[in-house]
Amino acid sequence: MMAKRTWSDSAGATSAEAAAPTPARPNGNGRTASHRQSITGVVSNDGTVPQISRKIKACAACRKHKIKCLMDESGPPCRRCAERNLGCVLSKSLQTIMDEKSQFSESVVQDLEQIHSALRQVMTKLSLPELPPLQSINAREEGSPPKDDHANTSHNLSVSQEEFRGPSCDNSPKATPEDEGLPYVPIHSLYTLTKLSALRSPDNPEAQKGNAINDFIARGALSLADAESLFSLYRDRLDRYMYGIGCRYMTLEELRRKSPILSAATLTVAALHDPKADNIYGICSGEFRRLMERSMFERRIDRDYLRAMCVASYWLSDLSWMLSGYAIRRAAECNLHNSYNQAIKEQSQEAADCARLWYILYICDQHLATLYGRPSIVQEDSSIQGWEQFLKSPVATEEDKRLTGQVMLVSILRNIRELFGTDKGEPIPRVYLNHILQFRRQLDEWYTRWMGELPEQWTQIGSFPRKGTILHYNFAQIHLYSHIFRGLSNDAPIPHYFLDCAMQAVNAATAIIDLIITDPDVAVGIVGMPSYMLSMTAFACMFLIKVAVKYGSDLIERQRVHDLTTNLVRQFRSLKAGKWHLANLMAGGLERMTATLATPDLGQVQPAVYNNAAEHVDMVMPGNQVYTDMDGDTFFDYDMSFGLSPVFRFDPSMFTVDASGQSLPTYPEANYGMRPPQ
Repeated sequence: MMAKRTWSDSAGATSAEAAAPTPARPNGNGRTASHRQSITGVVSNDGTVPQISRKIKACAACRKHKIKCLMDESGPPCRRCAERNLGCVLSKSLQTIMDEKSQFSESVVQDLEQIHSALRQVMTKLSLPELPPLQSINAREEGSPPKDDHANTSHNLSVSQEEFRGPSCDNSPKATPEDEGLPYVPIHSLYTLTKLSALRSPDNPEAQKGNAINDFIARGALSLADAESLFSLYRDRLDRYMYGIGCRYMTLEELRRKSPILSAATLTVAALHDPKADNIYGICSGEFRRLMERSMFERRIDRDYLRAMCVASYWLSDLSWMLSGYAIRRAAECNLHNSYNQAIKEQSQEAADCARLWYILYICDQHLATLYGRPSIVQEDSSIQGWEQFLKSPVATEEDKRLTGQVMLVSILRNIRELFGTDKGEPIPRVYLNHILQFRRQLDEWYTRWMGELPEQWTQIGSFPRKGTILHYNFAQIHLYSHIFRGLSNDAPIPHYFLDCAMQAVNAATAIIDLIITDPDVAVGIVGMPSYMLSMTAFACMFLIKVAVKYGSDLIERQRVHDLTTNLVRQFRSLKAGKWHLANLMAGGLERMTATLATPDLGQVQPAVYNNAAEHVDMVMPGNQVYTDMDGDTFFDYDMSFGLSPVFRFDPSMFTVDASGQSLPTYPEANYGMRPPQ
């Protein structure tokens, strides 16, 4: 009886049968299958191409007639084709074609080797990163065709369910219920159960960068000389306007090695302010956007990554709203908001640097909330409320005085927004006048304190910090008093208890523009001040023009507004700033707006008359028949409103006002009815 075969015997027999030669079976045409297989050029398992020994020696005409072709060693034409004047064509065999192709490919590879070798020498002399080896060289040495990373793109883009392995998890030891105390943050419980790494706050070590620099400067998109010039402009001048927080490296090379995205951000801001870098700004801005898009879902970030977003949020008006919110979220992941306590207790300079970044994000958040009329993201915590303790700590610097002063100011602005809330189209009640007076006193105290504490001169920016304090004070007053215009219809007069606020508004807007066009330190500081200050300056101009058009000469003379705005346009056009700087973008629109004041139509403006307070004021604010709506498009279209933000559609709730610190007068016996047309 034959014994049963085991699995190993069966496998061995199968492999032996596969290795044994298969006899050729003749087909219907008398040719063997093995001969047909060799003609098709099937590649063997080891990747080598079988050699074809048979070569075609007869021309096509002789082969067609099946006669002997007498071919000389020199090649075609053959004797028969020569005698009959026929075209003698000798078809190439597959082997000949493969040989010629192999020779051509070898020649191309040799040419690429020479080009690659020469380019490597050039890169070495220029101190640029070394080129990777050619894939064709590696493939030829290994005896296999090079991998095509870009082949089958559609397959690479569409990931099947089998290839998707789900979110990444941490391989941490399994925890037991008694290992830790009660969870104080709900997400800790979910992380304990799932170990999803996305739920855990990323570590925040300083990134260890390699020696090779591979950025858009190394790739040749921006010359090294231009990059050095822009870096010097930012390091020596612009960074002072952001309290010296944006640049902690003294050389461009160190900055490029440590953080390519911070390098791109600082160079973009510098190109925005440099009049000689108009053609470079697009390159730098495009690189910064590319790096931001690529790093959006990266888990590990460092302080310089957050610093880059702070720089962009502070100056780049087209990106500030989006980047500010994203930066705050990423900073919270890295516990940046808790750096304040560590800086105070441990007196750590690194923790102090993190606390300053958090303060900058808070300032940008409140500035944008003021400009756009939207809720802010950062809420007041111990770090915001304890800015005085931070200023008194040993880790504080002179620049921290200006920084914490801004923290104090924007906290007042935040309280103002929380009091008035969103605009519901309803007039502000009279009872809010007491709150307005309280906020006015807070702003006056802030102004008095920081005008006394800040020195007269500052390194590299002169007296701009003190002059900037005056501007910020007026901007804050504008934000406070703008709420009195809420809910007022076109023909509704200003309530008598808000008359002082209306007059203070004109004085504040006038003071802002007058300071910019007359003070040399402020004029120079335009090229460097953050986008918030330029936006509020544009808002003051819009306010004066609208008041002059709508209310006539009772609040301010048209000619006075015309002179102020014309001088401001002249000031903007004389600045040495980049083409895309906000001042240059505002100049054209402001010039068109000013032109509307040249020919006043007195028949369409009904005056608002102020009499002596002792004689009781007869104040009238009639609606205008031509300019039908304070927020309408009849007068101010999109092109004439700068297009910077919804603020410049000139919502009635955003009228600008300022105060002198005096109490608001009331006129209980005044008649505030409509004055009939004369």
